[in-house]
Amino acid sequence: MAQLLFSTPAFRPDGSSVENVPILLDGGMRLIEPACAWLMHVALVRGRTRSPQTWRTYGEALYDWWQTLEANGWEWNDVGPSELAAYRDQMLQPRDDTGRPLARSTINGRLRTIGRFYRWSVANGLMPQVPFASQEIALSRSRPRGFLAHIDASGGRTVANELTVRHVPMLPRPLAPEAIRRILAGMSVRDRLIVEWAVTTGIRRMEVAGLTLRHLKRSGGEPMIPVQIDETKGGRSRIIYPPAPLVDRTRAYVREERTVLVRRTSVRRAGRDPDALFLTGRGQPMKPRRVGAMFTAAAEAAGVTATFHALRHTFAAAMLRFLQREAQTNPELNPLLTLQVLLGHADLATTAVYLRVVETDLSVIEASVDDLYAALL
Repeated sequence: MAQLLFSTPAFRPDGSSVENVPILLDGGMRLIEPACAWLMHVALVRGRTRSPQTWRTYGEALYDWWQTLEANGWEWNDVGPSELAAYRDQMLQPRDDTGRPLARSTINGRLRTIGRFYRWSVANGLMPQVPFASQEIALSRSRPRGFLAHIDASGGRTVANELTVRHVPMLPRPLAPEAIRRILAGMSVRDRLIVEWAVTTGIRRMEVAGLTLRHLKRSGGEPMIPVQIDETKGGRSRIIYPPAPLVDRTRAYVREERTVLVRRTSVRRAGRDPDALFLTGRGQPMKPRRVGAMFTAAAEAAGVTATFHALRHTFAAAMLRFLQREAQTNPELNPLLTLQVLLGHADLATTAVYLRVVETDLSVIEASVDDLYAALL
């Protein structure tokens, strides 16, 4: 069966390096050339897709599709709408491991990725036509309207792969301060700090995993400490503002726990002191998936249904409400634009979703950043 691997660091002609590019192999450990060529194009040539997380998502989608091709004896360049429809319908069935089907957003994401691969294949002469049709659909009314929507001649319609299933996006669900307290109650010092960094700055799990010792700047008396992070989605650097007491507690963790951990593990004996801020029990850097799994397990133990990304939603909703209140006395402040910068969103429409959150969720309307920080004390 097909296998998915990721490249080690390789250097480009311009002197820059790239790694973590997905590589697909068949059962005989041979490169699946069309899939690898497209993934290389996405990672190395296409300028709009710079995030290794996006590369991984594309690689995982093609990996799942290629496993289906091999299981059914289909040739990748000799399939049509019926095969793709069968693949979609199989994803809509309950899975053996969870007893639930994949989320419709995940199914549509995989179908869109496969569609991108086949359109690229046609454009590069690898096959005569794409194996699916497209149709015009109306955009969801729940989607935020762009600033030029009033002059949009399309009438709020777009062309999409006809195999995609209907999906109504859910609004982000912030966590209540009490739920955060319950989750934190059973956590270790390290895990509690990870949660505090996420809920007070809105950083993602990959960004938490990318924090290093160099990010722990000393407080100069200011309540918030600006910290530049570079390991972000899309590779766009941004400034986050953790509260000074959190940075101080993190520095104490480094002195009292992390140092002891490094000394007693083989990492130190090998002469390598990892730069990552948060380490596993074996002294290795925490990976994004481990961060997410840690939080999910802690939430389940506390009787709370939530993923790590809910911490980002919580920060965003509370910060937007705080900024809206500040704008009442400071008319020059634009709450939505400010929140966009803090979250690192490339598209303001993505940030605008939180306007609906604070409008419809009564528990968030009265919540603020101060309430959020109080839950962590």
